[in-house]
Amino acid sequence: MSMRSQVDIWNVLHDGSIVAFIGECPGDISVKVEIEYLCEVLATGSKFLWVHLRSCRDVAYIPFECSASVMQLVHLGDCDLEILSAKDEVNYISVCCTQGVLRLNYVDATCELDTNVPISFATLSQTYKKYWDDWDWHSKDDM
Repeated sequence: MSMRSQVDIWNVLHDGSIVAFIGECPGDISVKVEIEYLCEVLATGSKFLWVHLRSCRDVAYIPFECSASVMQLVHLGDCDLEILSAKDEVNYISVCCTQGVLRLNYVDATCELDTNVPISFATLSQTYKKYWDDWDWHSKDDM
């Protein structure tokens, strides 16, 4: 996955909630993202997606209301991490969430359904675009 795609995967997961981290840093980490609307459009029966981060060197969450960062993976799932957007910083990816910023540094990312079936970034991206295009179209009808 290209660096642009590594950032864009978090933008595609907009409005998703990060509810768990499994693994160790440094090392490989799996991130559980509940994103009902995207799963419904995928029509696979999945309830959530896994984002697998390979060779993760840094994971930290910096809440807006507190200067102390949360770095223990076991506690990150309790931080109410609803994804808003992401951008590429100099040495990490910054994922802006509703209550703070998640900082990630990893080599590569892959995604899979909760059924352990891999799903490509291209498929997720197309599904995301379809959902928001349909949402735009329906919202114009409501006006």
